[in-house]
Amino acid sequence: MKNKNLNKISLLALSLILAACSAPPAKDEVAPVAETKVEAPKNYHYHLPYFVKSSDRQALIDNFYRYRNAINAVKSGDNFQAAEYLADNTSPEALKNNLRQAWLVKLGDNADWDTFATQYALLPDASRNKNINCYNELMNITQTKTISVEAAIQAKSNDNLPAGCVKLITAAAYSGSLNKDDVWRRVWVSLAYNKTSEARALADALNEPLPNKLGIQTTTTTSVKKKGKKKIKTKSTSIQLPNGSRASNAAALYSIVSPTGRNQSNVATQFNTLSGSLKADEKAFAHGILGLSSAKDLNMHAALRHFQAGNEQFFTHEQWEWYARAALRLQRWDLVEHITDKMPTELQNNPAWQYWRGRALTANGKDATALYQSAAASGRNFYAVLSQEELGMPLNSTNNAEAQIPLINNILQDKNINQALALFEESNNGGGRDMRVAAGLQWRYAVADFDEANLIASAQLANDIGFYEMAIYSADKTNELLNFDLRYLSPYRDTTSYYAQQNGIDPAWVYGIIRQESRFMMTAQSGVGANGLMQIMPATARLIAKQIGVSDYDINDINTNIMMGTWYLADGRNKLGHEVLATSGYNAGPARARKWQANVPLEGAIYAETIPFNETRDYVKKVMTNTMYYNALFNNNNSGSLKQRMGTIAAGN
Repeated sequence: MKNKNLNKISLLALSLILAACSAPPAKDEVAPVAETKVEAPKNYHYHLPYFVKSSDRQALIDNFYRYRNAINAVKSGDNFQAAEYLADNTSPEALKNNLRQAWLVKLGDNADWDTFATQYALLPDASRNKNINCYNELMNITQTKTISVEAAIQAKSNDNLPAGCVKLITAAAYSGSLNKDDVWRRVWVSLAYNKTSEARALADALNEPLPNKLGIQTTTTTSVKKKGKKKIKTKSTSIQLPNGSRASNAAALYSIVSPTGRNQSNVATQFNTLSGSLKADEKAFAHGILGLSSAKDLNMHAALRHFQAGNEQFFTHEQWEWYARAALRLQRWDLVEHITDKMPTELQNNPAWQYWRGRALTANGKDATALYQSAAASGRNFYAVLSQEELGMPLNSTNNAEAQIPLINNILQDKNINQALALFEESNNGGGRDMRVAAGLQWRYAVADFDEANLIASAQLANDIGFYEMAIYSADKTNELLNFDLRYLSPYRDTTSYYAQQNGIDPAWVYGIIRQESRFMMTAQSGVGANGLMQIMPATARLIAKQIGVSDYDINDINTNIMMGTWYLADGRNKLGHEVLATSGYNAGPARARKWQANVPLEGAIYAETIPFNETRDYVKKVMTNTMYYNALFNNNNSGSLKQRMGTIAAGN
């Protein structure tokens, strides 16, 4: 083991230090855990027929480095390396698709339509994202001068669109084929995202350019009055109202709907001042933006006022959801029922809103059985589990499928699987994290069309060799054949249980965190620099080390990472008083978790649903659902109740 601090401090000493921070009762003390190493394949022997020769393996490794160089070259505008890599028939298909995606965006941005058309035709439909499809439509406009339905659809969108879609709308607007009101709405949307260049380009396409200065314009006048022998100068500032044109009004709207504008303390006053000069659709748009902003600030009374003054016809999905969350946070069940009844069908069919609509109907004395049944049938997500509980159905964690050895042997003959596994093996032998990520891309490509029996077999194969994140990925794709031991892996069990007990927390909760944080990939590193199984930030590691008295440590060592992560979880739970708050704090920081508490006690599931950060909201729900399944697996299918575990969040200070 490479953990330097354990050369200086024994594990027994560490356990005593931990005990001083959060000491369990003496009767619960256990012997120090053995040092943990990366788990080796479980006595599983296999061979890769496509990579028997060392020269073949080396060729694949060289290919990976050419792929990485080609990706970097595309970013700098060099097409040669991408073309050369894609022409190589031995290149893994997933890496080719990933490179081709990056190249197509660059080609579209540079309007290199001949090359774009060739590469677009070679990219599978499943890999064609919205941005690339918009560039393809833009190419068609450029070459055939015909306007597709896609351009009109994107023009009506209130989403923050990628560059290709904005260029598509702009080109269609120049042609005069789009509804002008739709294009102006896109101008406002761009201003709301502070994308002023996009907004100006769209307004120019309508031949109504925006003023040079955006925002509310003011005029300052100076007057001089005599007071005795003294001259006193006074200055007064007046607001210059917009002149009623779309361009002038849009410029004024910027002062309300831009990120800076909508967060200013006097935004309501500004809005009232402008209101008489704005058209009905402009005012409705501003109300929708301010409703969303107020809701995310958890000012739910203000949010409801704005949403109710807006135009539901033009609400985005995000605005609809926060409209419902505002009512939910205030426990206005009558309004939750009304909003979920008016939502777009796509949202009504979402398990989250089926569940909350069900709760609203129940609160209002109506039958919600059908809604709970629909949400419960949606899988093993947060709201499926809560809906099952409303129906009196226990959580099921009993396997109904096991991997079939003949299928594993067949899978090992697959070229794409061979490439994924060879890259995975090399990543463990010094190839590093980037190579493991590439192995994962190729694995996903390889299993894309597998039936459920083969998915279970591939999950078992990945688990047996320690490719844990892909074991979970494959097992998670099944709906009928279920293997919960593969969906909810629990490697490093002795270590995790030991430190969980030392810190007085539930091992199932720790596993719920690890599964969401890293999928048990020790080399995992987030975009902001969090490391290891429990994704600990270096600054957090220094704080923990100081608290427990360790001066020398390796955050990427498995023992150290789990030891620090469990200590931090326990510390968060002890300070915040609740697993749900501690889970929220583990992702977004304890100060934010505390800030998001209501001024009255709040049901834990409502707290989770009204977390303003998309990532944290999704994270908390997934971690707590993971925890339920781990609890069931660790306790003979007795998971307890998710609703009870979410509990009640105390009122904040």
